[in-house]
Amino acid sequence: MNEIEKSSRRSFIGKTLALTSTLALTSLAFKPSERDNTIEEGLFMIGPRKGYTPLIGTLVSMLENMTSQVKQTIRDFTVEELDYQFDENANTIGALILHITSSEKFHQIGTLENRPLNEEELKFWYPARNLSDPSSKTIKGNEIEYYLKIMDAVRKDSLAGLKEKDDTWLLSLDEFVSTSEVPINKFWRWFHACEHMSNHNGQIKFLKSRLPLNKKD
Repeated sequence: MNEIEKSSRRSFIGKTLALTSTLALTSLAFKPSERDNTIEEGLFMIGPRKGYTPLIGTLVSMLENMTSQVKQTIRDFTVEELDYQFDENANTIGALILHITSSEKFHQIGTLENRPLNEEELKFWYPARNLSDPSSKTIKGNEIEYYLKIMDAVRKDSLAGLKEKDDTWLLSLDEFVSTSEVPINKFWRWFHACEHMSNHNGQIKFLKSRLPLNKKD
């Protein structure tokens, strides 16, 4: 990492910590222990959710909104389209869908259980987690329902685990990935899971537009 990259990263971390401090004060105003301080719920209503502390509920509302956008993008793909490779260096849409889900699983286990993926979990998730590895080419031949089922199962575990946590936990340092130079809190890890979905949703939309004889909207 060069000096410019290091400086940019330090700047980003500084801004993130400042935002975290602001959110901490906000959470106090919302009484973090209160789990019924909700707003009217809906995919386009970002804010606290019943059964969760305020910041976690707001996080959940963002995760659910972003997932709905991804599902809107991928819902009509055929197996051939999911497996289509634009060029030898490109990832398939199917692999990208599983990659998105693998990221949530990684952060889910890392924050809720404070551990890395075990051997059995790695056996399933490694090809999707590491798309540069040749094993990622084995992700093919699956109907869209296969990917949606995995997405839903991972999200179910995420929601159940987050419901057991509170805002103090969310804002706390994540010792599993933090270093002395780069502190990272659990909120950032879940934020990253959300923006990671957004990033790859755009990539999937691009690949969708380049499918042979594309007739999709």
